[in-house]
Amino acid sequence: MKITAKMLNIPPYISVAWKDISSLHTKADLTGHLILIVTLSNATQVEVPNLAHDSLEEIFNAFAQQNDEEKSAVKTPLLDGLFQFSLPVKKEPLMDAFSPSLTHNPDQANLPNLPSEMLKKIVHITKAFGLEDSSLLPRAEPHCNCIYCQIIRSVHGEPPALPVAEEEEISKEDLKFRSWDIKQTAEQMYTLTNPLDEKEQYNVFLGTPLGCTCGEKNCEHIRAVLNT
Repeated sequence: MKITAKMLNIPPYISVAWKDISSLHTKADLTGHLILIVTLSNATQVEVPNLAHDSLEEIFNAFAQQNDEEKSAVKTPLLDGLFQFSLPVKKEPLMDAFSPSLTHNPDQANLPNLPSEMLKKIVHITKAFGLEDSSLLPRAEPHCNCIYCQIIRSVHGEPPALPVAEEEEISKEDLKFRSWDIKQTAEQMYTLTNPLDEKEQYNVFLGTPLGCTCGEKNCEHIRAVLNT
């Protein structure tokens, strides 16, 4: 077996460039020994039996390193430490293979979606460790788009979170509902019109005597004019 920065060579089974490998995972044969399954970019699968655990770990670490190098081309501070993996010796929760700092973070709830290709590679790498059972994983938080929740959705095969509409800030002025259109027609004389029914009009006189054509004292029409 020969592993380089560019190639995986396990004669007589396979000799292939890392960039042509889509995913790696293992399965047990009838005797309980692990078989390495190499899935190529063209969906072809190659089975490599009889590999020691140390050899498997070396292969998986090399594959993870290759994906780390590809990831660095689109590296951002939020993604630092995201792609840290170790080959599990025992069956463990899927996310234990990731950096322990990767947890649900409500402060990142409104992050933009990670590139779909990046999420696909993360899912491929989790499968490379033979951790295909996502039933041990919690579900993503509703409407949260933090890095953790985005990865959880991808592993579960769920669509991205629906964008949450930003709440529009309403000022105190916006809460003042207009009841009447008020227009001054003469000195101390005002005409009030119902904005929903232009035929409903009243005339208010603020002189002496104070009055409104509605015929009532201290009516809402007088109060509306005094409040303007």
